[in-house]
Amino acid sequence: MPVMRYRSRTILPLSRLVPEIVYVICGARGETSHPYLRALQQLKFIGFEPDPEEHRRLASQAAPGFTYFNAAVAARDERRVLYVTRNAVCSSLLPPNQALYSQFESCSSAVEVIAQKDVDTVSLDRFLPKSGIPTIDFLHLDTQGTELEILRGAQSFLSNSVVGVKCEVEFAPLYEGQALFAEVDAFLRQHGFLLFDLSRSRYRRAGFSSDALTRGQLLWGDAIYWRDYRFLAGPANKLALFKLCLLSAHLQFHDYALEVLEFLRNKPETLTPEEGAALREAHDQYTADLRNAALWIGFVRRLESFGLKGVVKEIGRLATQLGERLYKDRAMAEYNWVD
Repeated sequence: MPVMRYRSRTILPLSRLVPEIVYVICGARGETSHPYLRALQQLKFIGFEPDPEEHRRLASQAAPGFTYFNAAVAARDERRVLYVTRNAVCSSLLPPNQALYSQFESCSSAVEVIAQKDVDTVSLDRFLPKSGIPTIDFLHLDTQGTELEILRGAQSFLSNSVVGVKCEVEFAPLYEGQALFAEVDAFLRQHGFLLFDLSRSRYRRAGFSSDALTRGQLLWGDAIYWRDYRFLAGPANKLALFKLCLLSAHLQFHDYALEVLEFLRNKPETLTPEEGAALREAHDQYTADLRNAALWIGFVRRLESFGLKGVVKEIGRLATQLGERLYKDRAMAEYNWVD
């Protein structure tokens, strides 16, 4: 069920129970608008960007509800070197691993360091409360290898308010001294988060023919984590559970959103009558919309019941092959692609 088909009404009763959602992104380059803002009008968007020029551009074009800080985020407040690369998106507080990048097509020039700038770093646990922002609900990290540093400097938020994390993770050391996926994953699991999704960005090796296809090497991806709702079982965490349900629904993790919703409904002693009614209404509308969005599955099952399972399977196989020929194979001819 596409997100846009249910945002306007499906879980509106639940949304009314949540006065504010704080979304924080570290590495905000390019984020002057965001689909969350269109989906959730109560969202407060906080972005961190260390490049002064990009920060000015972001601030000048900011949509209502968007606030940007010109700061680099790390584990603690200190003076660091920002390695500015030819492709500004690849700039980092860590030097790029040129030896590794040189193994892959069209990568070396992008991560060539063209400047080194001294910057002051901040930790989220210290900076945000002093700025009048006491909570984070969703944390988005895209900082080229320093994501675990940032998480370590946000442990108070991770322990108390964060319900979702989107984090760029690496499977090879693209930057010198960086933590890899296994370390980031272990850290988040220790704080009660579960891995729900992971994109995979693959790169082909330098010198390999551009006319040939290959799986390439998995180098990095974007991981999405949700808080295990069982860590939020106490009555004091009711609002956090509302936010967890709302955000996971809007990112289309429908099974988990409904599981959280059922968990809340099974604890009526923690709900006011208004909250209980809102959750019942949201549940009924949500399940109905999910069924309606999947009516085509029933159609396919009826075809199979008439002895056409082989036909349906063959049509699906041919459609998959056609899709791979039209899109996937073309993408795999590029120097990198995501699956």
